[in-house]
Amino acid sequence: MRFLTPLLFTTLAALPALAQDMQGRDTAGNWQVTHHRLIGIWDSMCDERVEQGHLVQRCYLRHVDVFSPQPAFAAQYLFVTPEDQGFAVEIGIEPGTLFAPGGIRVERAESRVWHSNWPGCLTGLGCNFSGSSAEELITAMRQGETFRFTFRDRHGLAQDLAWPLDQFEAAWQDFLAQSRQRRLICEGDCQGG
Repeated sequence: MRFLTPLLFTTLAALPALAQDMQGRDTAGNWQVTHHRLIGIWDSMCDERVEQGHLVQRCYLRHVDVFSPQPAFAAQYLFVTPEDQGFAVEIGIEPGTLFAPGGIRVERAESRVWHSNWPGCLTGLGCNFSGSSAEELITAMRQGETFRFTFRDRHGLAQDLAWPLDQFEAAWQDFLAQSRQRRLICEGDCQGG
């Protein structure tokens, strides 16, 4: 537990840097939203900004679940983003959160079709997937019914989150179409994008 406290303070200290614009001012940033579609619980989003004279575009699929309001605030999120090869999936879990093995899973017909026992995921220290591991998770989400999270949050409270996946396929297709339109993903027919 002693090592988690410095890690938490280091993480919190880094947050203002993530919320700064290109000149270092503490703002929400200067990204301009160019696409937003809410499909079920999933946000399919794209935005853009100019960096050093060049237009930078990005698209992502996300869900943010604030499962405990103030004063004992706690939240969890999932982001899917394009990479040079395939996709990345980040599950944002707060430090101090503890999962038992199998506590992060995709279910269909009350059976587990995917789960993670990665130590970073189970302890809230980093839950990221890329390459084939991201592909496996995305496939499970496209075919699953529920993304389940059973854990003790950083306040020591038992939580059981169930994210419905019935609209994930539609959100996934929208995200793919928007990413292709901006040449953020290609199927062998585009160069350098």
